[in-house]
Amino acid sequence: RRGEEAVVKEALKKFYNHIETIHAPGTLEGGDVMQVRNHFYVGLSERTNREGFVQFQKYLNKYAYTASAVNMSEFLHLKTGLAYLENNNLLVAGEFVQQKEFESFNRIVIDENEGYAANCIWVNGRVLVPCGYPETLKSIESAGYEVIDVDVSEFRKLDGGLSCLSLRF
Repeated sequence: RRGEEAVVKEALKKFYNHIETIHAPGTLEGGDVMQVRNHFYVGLSERTNREGFVQFQKYLNKYAYTASAVNMSEFLHLKTGLAYLENNNLLVAGEFVQQKEFESFNRIVIDENEGYAANCIWVNGRVLVPCGYPETLKSIESAGYEVIDVDVSEFRKLDGGLSCLSLRF
């Protein structure tokens, strides 16, 4: 997010010796980046462009990681419609339900009426799920996960989701 980079970079310097930077005209939004083991899926959106992806991929390759670009048109960010839950399990909603990039995953399909709930976070063996989506909650529990309901209704008013509210490193 424009304007936050300097503050975040300064905070991360306490934990990392080297931090890479995406340079204009490249743009990369954290909500468009989903890590699955040593591979990163990067959604091309209004906030992440091809040049940003190419720079990011180059940096990842230096550290033995890989990346692939995901074309998207429905969602604001990649993680608005996807959430990796570990153990090859992936929540999918909307345009991502049929995308070939995600065929190899055990897909937990989120009903269109509960699409907002696809923006979940797996952390320490539990899945944080937005409150008010009983079918999604049941699907995630059926896949063997402990679920924690989180009230993010105020953030939803501005299209914010759980992945938007987290900085995990």
